[in-house]
Amino acid sequence: MSHRKVSRRQVLRGAGVALALPLLPSLLSRRGAAQLTTPPTRYVSLYFPNGTAAYWRPREEGVGDAWQLSPILEPLAPVKSYLSVLTNMSNTAPFGGRVEPSHSNLCASTWTSVRAGGAGNNDNGISVDQVVARHIGASSPLDSIQVGLSTLNSFEDGLPGQHSRSISWRSATEPLYKIVNPQALFDRLTGGVLQGAGGEPTAADTAAAERRRALQQSVLDAVLGEANALQPRLANSDRERLDQFMTSVRELEQRIEGFGDAVSSGAAVCQERVRPEATYGVDNVPPGYDRNQHAELMIDLVVMAFECDITRVCSFMLDDARSDFVYDFLTERIFDDSGSTEGSARVAGYHGLQHAGDFNNGFASITHWNAQKAAQLAGRLQAIPEGDGNVLDHTAITFCSGMNGGDHDPSPLPVALIGGGGRDASGTTRLKRDRHVVYGQEMQLSDVHLTLMQHVFGCPEQSFGVSSSIVDDLLS
Repeated sequence: MSHRKVSRRQVLRGAGVALALPLLPSLLSRRGAAQLTTPPTRYVSLYFPNGTAAYWRPREEGVGDAWQLSPILEPLAPVKSYLSVLTNMSNTAPFGGRVEPSHSNLCASTWTSVRAGGAGNNDNGISVDQVVARHIGASSPLDSIQVGLSTLNSFEDGLPGQHSRSISWRSATEPLYKIVNPQALFDRLTGGVLQGAGGEPTAADTAAAERRRALQQSVLDAVLGEANALQPRLANSDRERLDQFMTSVRELEQRIEGFGDAVSSGAAVCQERVRPEATYGVDNVPPGYDRNQHAELMIDLVVMAFECDITRVCSFMLDDARSDFVYDFLTERIFDDSGSTEGSARVAGYHGLQHAGDFNNGFASITHWNAQKAAQLAGRLQAIPEGDGNVLDHTAITFCSGMNGGDHDPSPLPVALIGGGGRDASGTTRLKRDRHVVYGQEMQLSDVHLTLMQHVFGCPEQSFGVSSSIVDDLLS
């Protein structure tokens, strides 16, 4: 390894592998350390389909102890101090105020703030994550990643499939489809994508990665020489951190390999296996598929991507816009105004439960699970120290759906912001936190997007979709 100036993204390189490391302060010059006193800011679009059952809205409005989480949002209790629940949010403006009760219509506009159009309604608009990526994406090896859990070919509901299966759009004509396979996402983050032009692996990288997979080698085998050469240059604390990181990568790799075994053949992990293709996901799961395990693996990978500064922007679809997936891995919870308790019945199909009414316990149980995944992602980021705080301090997560609930109305929307959004010059997080806000009149979701773009990420855009207004109340 050369002794050139080391950036924040120290990278271990090997055949078909480029593994970005977490920040190791002992590698930095004084000047380099000074440049890193302000941690990077990150963004997540976290989408869940079908709206929410009743019991999303907290009963009290206020800040801190003045408000409490609703029964559906209870899983977010560990990160309540980072949460803003925004009530009376709307996404009617892209439709001229008209209600269009279509899953694909509403999903298409949730993150772009425009209505689908063009020939055959194929077009959309640039999404909020891609506006942010244009501004901060060049600071990381991958400008953004798109991930999700959709393993069922759910109904498209009136528009071409890109509107219900992608929330990330590079332009009006370029949907960015999500990666569903954990192995494909792991390869995207570690398997050579840092070495090729334009964020794509070179032919040599791809061939080396295929050889490695055929031999069932770890990505760590390819970079072990560089890791060993790096050790003498590290302080003891950084050596320990590097060891912990390499161990965590291998453990995650093993979990993904085990998940892939079950996906490809249903066979035991110890048996010989064929690695799933990158197309795994839609209509390709074995008996015993575990959606919860799938979600947790994808969360782990997103956290790794942020911790190692492989990317700073992520769009995450917990399911497609009109999810018909049967959530029978969940036990139904029984909800009332005071909270929820575990029942005994298994949860049924998502879309059918949405139509069964907003007070349906199965529908509420799935929304509760979605909140649990948001809490797990936020909690993992909160656990990573960074600067004077943690990664969640420097992250903004927009957690929302494109419709209200069983009425399929784009108003009011279930919307929550999670994270501090970085710190200003005084050290204060840019976003207000730990509060429930009820707006007196409909607040357009597009205004929230524009506020984050301008005041959290420093984007130069003065408008976004139908919006040109800032929600000052979101800002510290």
